[in-house]
Amino acid sequence: MPLDAYLADPNIALLLLIFGAAFLSWELHAPGLVLPGALGAIMIGFGVYGLYLATPTWYGSLLLAIAIAVIFFELTTHTHIALGIAGTLLLAASTFLLFSRSGRLSPATGISASLAFGVLTCALGYLGLKAQSAALRTGLDAMIGETGLSRTPIDPEGTVLVHGEYWHARSRSSIAAGQRISVRAVEGFVLEVEAL
Repeated sequence: MPLDAYLADPNIALLLLIFGAAFLSWELHAPGLVLPGALGAIMIGFGVYGLYLATPTWYGSLLLAIAIAVIFFELTTHTHIALGIAGTLLLAASTFLLFSRSGRLSPATGISASLAFGVLTCALGYLGLKAQSAALRTGLDAMIGETGLSRTPIDPEGTVLVHGEYWHARSRSSIAAGQRISVRAVEGFVLEVEAL
């Protein structure tokens, strides 16, 4: 059986498109791997060719393109997963509208592939948000909220031990040596602390 006959099956063409997009999103989140990006581009190429052979409707194709664009926008901007969910719903809807004759595309294939891609997108979006929020608190600002131990009396200044490092500290109230403390703020290289 020639390759065109396999690719003309709408189920195979759609799976090639969705898995190709998944490989491309992997490349976007781990640039430099090359293989996922190249494999994704090849799969998308075969998927588009397969859809062309299967003669999809223009409105289904447009909805499919919008769904993939929305999902890729989520992957690059991490919009609190809202676009990932919207893109998944659009992707699932496009599988029903892609062909004018019913029965050409298995609903189970369309929905399960859309859900799998949506879960992947939302998971990557969540990881991206988590990395962004962790990146916002770096350096000395990451010390806020950490706990430690006062090494000298603090009245109003003294020395504390936080993360195995000695810091010059200041407090609004007296803190005895050996008491547990929490970092409230950082001013320069001086920690403002309070007793726990």
